[in-house]
Amino acid sequence: MGTMILLLDCELSGRALGCTEDERIGLLNLKAAFKFPNPSWHADHQDCCRWKEIKCSNVANTMRVTELHLNDTIEQMPFYLDASWSLNASLFLPLDELQVLDLSLNGLAGFTNTLRLKNLRSLNLSGNDLKQVPNLDGLPSLTKIFLSFNRLEDLNNLKGLKLETLDLSGNYQSFSQDELSIIWNMTSLKYLSINWNELNDSIFEGFTNTLKLKSLQSLDLSGNHLKQVPDLDGLPSLTDLYLSDNSLEHLHHLKGLKLEVLDLSFNKMSSKDELSVIWNMTSLKHLSIGWNSLNDSIFGGNSFRGTLPLSFCKLELEYLDLSGNDLGPSMPSCVNASGITHLHLERINLRGPLPDFLHDASSMVTLDLRNNAFSGVIPSWLGSLSELRALLLAGNSFDGLIPEELCQLRSISMMDLSHNKFSGRIPSCFDKLAFGNYSQAPNGTFQMPRAPFLLPFNNYGEKIPMHIYLEMLVQASSPEEVEFTSKYRHESYTGLVLERMSGLDLSCNNLSGSIPLQVGYLGEIHSLNLSYNHLTGSIPVTFSNLDQIECLDLSHNSLSGEIPLQLIELYSLSTFSVAYNNLSGRTPEQNKQFGTFTREKHQEDSFKIAFAWSFAGSYAVAFLGTVLFLCLSSHYRTLFFNFLYRHVPYFR
Repeated sequence: MGTMILLLDCELSGRALGCTEDERIGLLNLKAAFKFPNPSWHADHQDCCRWKEIKCSNVANTMRVTELHLNDTIEQMPFYLDASWSLNASLFLPLDELQVLDLSLNGLAGFTNTLRLKNLRSLNLSGNDLKQVPNLDGLPSLTKIFLSFNRLEDLNNLKGLKLETLDLSGNYQSFSQDELSIIWNMTSLKYLSINWNELNDSIFEGFTNTLKLKSLQSLDLSGNHLKQVPDLDGLPSLTDLYLSDNSLEHLHHLKGLKLEVLDLSFNKMSSKDELSVIWNMTSLKHLSIGWNSLNDSIFGGNSFRGTLPLSFCKLELEYLDLSGNDLGPSMPSCVNASGITHLHLERINLRGPLPDFLHDASSMVTLDLRNNAFSGVIPSWLGSLSELRALLLAGNSFDGLIPEELCQLRSISMMDLSHNKFSGRIPSCFDKLAFGNYSQAPNGTFQMPRAPFLLPFNNYGEKIPMHIYLEMLVQASSPEEVEFTSKYRHESYTGLVLERMSGLDLSCNNLSGSIPLQVGYLGEIHSLNLSYNHLTGSIPVTFSNLDQIECLDLSHNSLSGEIPLQLIELYSLSTFSVAYNNLSGRTPEQNKQFGTFTREKHQEDSFKIAFAWSFAGSYAVAFLGTVLFLCLSSHYRTLFFNFLYRHVPYFR
């Protein structure tokens, strides 16, 4: 009995330590101002520290609200309508211990008076409708401010601030030299992003004469109109430089910089002499020069013709992306791959066997060699790359058997061997591989340093759902992106989604024999594609163990027998195809998960026709809605087409 009383006393004490009454009332007033339906924010719920989107800390033996996330509260409102509004800043006065405030994606046009929070360190106003930086004089402790994707024209209220992080990305403004000089005088600034604006070379004339950014470590100027790298001699602490999606042709101002991260992808570099300055950067760890071109071909250009120079071997890299350039037919044998964790060599015209330098790539996490002209057998030593989580060899001419040594890749989560010439049987030992079993494949291996600024739109220009966008922001320190085909779509995976994705694609080969029963024990795999082979025998009944499977494609083989009735229990399955086989017997009843798709050829064809018509109607409505939206908003129209240019090859 005494123990029960003690526990009750602790519980009551815990409630007494909850947020103050002033904070609770203040939060309810904020809820009314934002008009968002959060059921946990209720007058009857006394302890607001237990409400969602709020974090409290113990301040002077009292629980006080220190973090408040009021982002995307108008998610249900059509985003093509003018939803801008102003917020009374006095509503935040009861929250005087607040350190982190997130008001992103709310359509805010500003504050009706000065925001006064003496302890606030981080303020997120991204994705609103601000035309000028709000008055920040009442925030003496502010070190981080995020102002991306607004309509900023006036930066004067940044004057005098001692910031460490400043994000002005995606405002699509040229900004004047006088306005930018405010930033150049921020001696404490460490992380600066002005990407996706309208900056050109002239804005950086006399740049070094005005710089006082002695502490700046990361600078992101991606998505602007630069033809040459600005003179950055006045930035002695600079280690990370992002210049992708410009029109860069000249790199001579990189000389002498001690960079660790350099992103020059999606530019117009054509001279190998310009690249020579990079090969001498011995401090470089992460390098991306993929997809540089002189033309608008679908697959990027062929600016860098010929093999890489031997001086390239001086680099001790962790991240390397050379995709989309004609660098074949081979890589220098002296490449130091011992420290490389992510290697992207897609479509660079490499030929012959798998490069020997990969034998020493013991730290490799991502190996992307897709769409080259590699041939021959897969060497057995590939199975020794114990850290490998993504093996992407699709679109080559590898032949022979799939080696059983690949079953030693115990951390693998995505393996794409499709569109090759592999023959023989599927290795029965594949059940030993992780493919989503995170106890074997630890999280965090896809993490790489990167500036924390992300577009809130997907590859189709659509607004990303807030819960996904927040996950991406959490993982924004990672630039690693892995492409994989699932549900008949070629998708890019990054952040938390990449960490959780798992799949095996052996389609479009010459594989024969029966499907091993052991494949059915990959209980954590999300996508399995064995289509367009010469597989025989029945569908293994063990496939009923694929609890997490979302896409299962066995079409275009010579499978026989019945579809196992147990497959109707696969509740995650959303794409299933066994078309163009020799299946017979009863098909599972149209209930449970199987009630959502069809299997027989004529049924599948009619389904495709019906789906095509319904999709066409939906697409037409979506298209007209998008056109209306783009007509109404020049700001998002520019954002939309710039994003298409960057991510959809046909627009380049």
